Amino acid sequence: MMTYKDIFQSGVLFLAYSYGLPVVATDVGSFSEEIVEGDTEFLCKPGDVADLAGTLEKYFASDLYRDLRARRQEIREYARRVHSCEAVEELTRKAYQDLLRS
Repeated sequence: MMTYKDIFQSGVLFLAYSYGLPVVATDVGSFSEEIVEGDTEFLCKPGDVADLAGTLEKYFASDLYRDLRARRQEIREYARRVHSCEAVEELTRKAYQDLLRS
């Protein structure tokens, strides 16, 4: 569970994914861009205890929790596909190509 009040990014998110672990996190920084709601993570409002409690209930009632043993590999594959060194290398290469074209 990552209940940040303010953050841009966290390596903890990617580390959890690399172990096939889903995350409950607050909707701050770029977390909403990095997750697949219900497949890799559940988001709640920062500083809202009631929303956090509801999100935790939603997670424990979800297929993601019930089928976690089977779904862990999907989470690992998502992390590799989106956040591997190769994926970051490709994004960086494209960014530089776009800059050179401008």
